[in-house]
Amino acid sequence: MYEEAYKRWKATLEDAIWLEATTRAPLAIGLGNSSPLENGLALHHTYGVPYLPGSALKGLLRRAAARYGLSEPEKEVLLGEGPDPKQKKPGNAAYLVYWDGWLHPDSKSPFQKDVITVHHPDYYGTRGKAWPTDFDDPNPVAFLSVRPGVKFHIPITCPAENAQDWPHKAAELLAWALEHLGLGGKTNAGYGYFAVKLPERPKGDREQALELLESYRARIEKIKPRNERQELDFFLRELADKPPTVRKPVLEAIKKHLQDWKIWNPGNPQHARIQELLDI
Repeated sequence: MYEEAYKRWKATLEDAIWLEATTRAPLAIGLGNSSPLENGLALHHTYGVPYLPGSALKGLLRRAAARYGLSEPEKEVLLGEGPDPKQKKPGNAAYLVYWDGWLHPDSKSPFQKDVITVHHPDYYGTRGKAWPTDFDDPNPVAFLSVRPGVKFHIPITCPAENAQDWPHKAAELLAWALEHLGLGGKTNAGYGYFAVKLPERPKGDREQALELLESYRARIEKIKPRNERQELDFFLRELADKPPTVRKPVLEAIKKHLQDWKIWNPGNPQHARIQELLDI
């Protein structure tokens, strides 16, 4: 039943950026949740499997953003902005949506028995008024945690158009936080650390433009007066369907090469077409 629900859930988030996070240490998240035991655990309310609450992931991302030194505009995009009563600003939500991380169906038997042992209950119970001694009775408290090697999938979406670079930026930051800061409780005791696989990041326009320029650089250098017409026909044909930001460095390189040869002529139809494409 859970596997079918997991497939439906993934299908509804087909535009999301997905992180694959595998516990490499025990995970204790939701210790304060209501539970028949003394300590709770974040469990999916329908399927009873462990999950990573989106609110906890966003909180972890906020910690990472503070350490990364992100600018305020970047934080507003990734995390939103709280209300400012002094300036009567209502605040705004983040531009991204951090969904709950669901357990991968291949991760069978995700639970393990765990224990917290309070060695000095009087010391903690009296907030330090009673000194801890070697004669105190340890107080073992049993609870459930998620075992190492359990895989979760975490989606991040961005409803805004032409802003798909931001989910990748958030995914990279969250991956670093899951690997180095840890999620949930007892991180100082080694709990809550993950190994994360990031999705492949699509190349931006600048990367594509530089790659395209490098692929044509040698051919541009071989343009001479005797083959200029044929070569410009080739480049204008090849670059016609490229996005303006991708083809611009190649066109600029061609123009500069023709100017260096002192054969650049705005009255030449091919040269005029190059300038027209550069001006778009």
